[in-house]
Amino acid sequence: MLSGKKWYRGHIGRFWTEDYKDFEYTRQPITQEEVDEWVEKGYAGVKSFTGEMYDNRNPMPEWVDRLKRLFDFKNLTFTFYRMNTLEIMPEHSDHFKTYMRLTNAKYENVYRILVMLEDWKPGHYLEIDKTGIVNWIAGDYFVWENSTPHAASNIGTEPRYTLQITGEKIQSDDVWRKLHWYNIPELNEKPESTKAPFLRHIWDTCFLGNDKPTYIYMFNENIKELKDINHSQKTIDHLNEVGVNFYLYEPLCSYVESNHKKHTRLFYSEFKGDEDITLLRADELDSILDYIERNRLTNVTVNTCDYNVEKYYPYYTDKMKLIGNDIYIKTALPIKVQDKDFQSNFTKKFISANWRYAPHRHLIVAALAPLESILSWYYRAEFYTISQDVWYNFHEWKDYADSLFAFDMMIKGIQTVNKNAPFNIDLTIKEPITILRNNLDMPQFPDNILYSHKNEVIDSNNNGLEEFYKDIFCDIVTESRFAQPTANYSEKVYQPMWYKKPFVLVAPPYTLEILKKEGFKTFNEFWDESYDHITNHEQRIFEIFKVINFINKKSIKELREIYDKMKIILQHNYDLMEQKLLKVTQ
Repeated sequence: MLSGKKWYRGHIGRFWTEDYKDFEYTRQPITQEEVDEWVEKGYAGVKSFTGEMYDNRNPMPEWVDRLKRLFDFKNLTFTFYRMNTLEIMPEHSDHFKTYMRLTNAKYENVYRILVMLEDWKPGHYLEIDKTGIVNWIAGDYFVWENSTPHAASNIGTEPRYTLQITGEKIQSDDVWRKLHWYNIPELNEKPESTKAPFLRHIWDTCFLGNDKPTYIYMFNENIKELKDINHSQKTIDHLNEVGVNFYLYEPLCSYVESNHKKHTRLFYSEFKGDEDITLLRADELDSILDYIERNRLTNVTVNTCDYNVEKYYPYYTDKMKLIGNDIYIKTALPIKVQDKDFQSNFTKKFISANWRYAPHRHLIVAALAPLESILSWYYRAEFYTISQDVWYNFHEWKDYADSLFAFDMMIKGIQTVNKNAPFNIDLTIKEPITILRNNLDMPQFPDNILYSHKNEVIDSNNNGLEEFYKDIFCDIVTESRFAQPTANYSEKVYQPMWYKKPFVLVAPPYTLEILKKEGFKTFNEFWDESYDHITNHEQRIFEIFKVINFINKKSIKELREIYDKMKIILQHNYDLMEQKLLKVTQ
């Protein structure tokens, strides 16, 4: 799990209330042997070794249940920990004797997770394996294996609050990259498929009571595990009789068969929008097709988060049934909005929150940066780096009246981004990453601060964004994919719905249409949404730019008047969100 390292760091955002400050903390005893050892090393006169604790023998706040889904360990226990001024825990290794007695876990499989409940304050200190740590932010977490030495102290003037979680490693190197199966005859059950908290959440939400043979694939690219699955004739007969279902959690990694270079980006492809669909392929579907043919299966259904998949991938449809059925979005969890009133007194026009890098996001941020916007963006690039990609070319924009405005917008916008990045909302990134190769870069910050899968679970009491949404008119939602033929959306578009704000959706074509089929209402009576039906991706981004310009030309007073007229739509979307998602947590 740690790939040779004894500890690692991540971030889950802050979603908790401060009720932990009111708990009745008690001081747990430590052995006299430990005290004697520390005194001998020079700690005589210390006010108090360790701090005060409140563990899960006591009632826990509701939001603690969320953490059970965010960390892929089993048998989790929780202890709130308060260190007051001049309390010190010298370097030591945990013995976990009580935990092992209660859970029957082996020492080598026990891990400690430390969640920082508040931003770092002067005098607060953490040390893990000889590495001193300060300047953390609320929602940072640290994971270390059993015997890793660590220490903590508070020489500041304010209490130091953390949440200690102890858990047992699930026997899988990487749950998220694995194929998980249920009810497949003659395949041994994989413990991580049933005990990993988030996988259990998916199963309970989408499949509880279902006894059909089922595979769930949590990652991208070829499904390597399928290569080793060869069924007996008895199993083949059973699967052909009752059917077998695949569920793909992530979007397809597509490519064009005739391309000499398989993918146009690091692990998936983007397109111009005029591809011959008979040549479209996908890594995941290739793997499933090979599994089908090798095992002579005739009754296979593949569920993906790519809608209209059966139209755009005809190569596979004589061997498998393709369906747009998204378990990712079905297992998204609700945001609990603190203030459910309509927020009409905004002072800014746009918000756009982005973590991962993608070219379409860079273009949108460049369009918004000179405007009255709230942005999260952690990258910069010279104009010549961002000016051309598979599906667009700045150099041609300046030659045509219809696209000259976009060229001018990018010149100004990229300069603004480079001058002012990084833009922070819910993170504190001090220096931007420079993008050097627009078509290949998948940049990451140290310690996976942006890319831990824990960040992608949208289930918070307070995700830190509500105050920003109160102050804006419209969300420019940039989905993970843009230049692909199949519609796809994620929890990102749910966010403005929870905060009762309109949105412009920067996504593959026909994604707004899919949302409407799901019962949501959009904003075509207020601005032109015909961009949703444009399959040429460069032309679609032009039309989105035009919508941004249309909104930007309105004064704040005019936008407030428009917002008042939207309230019926905004309330409808909010109510539908509750209907769809609140049942997930019941």
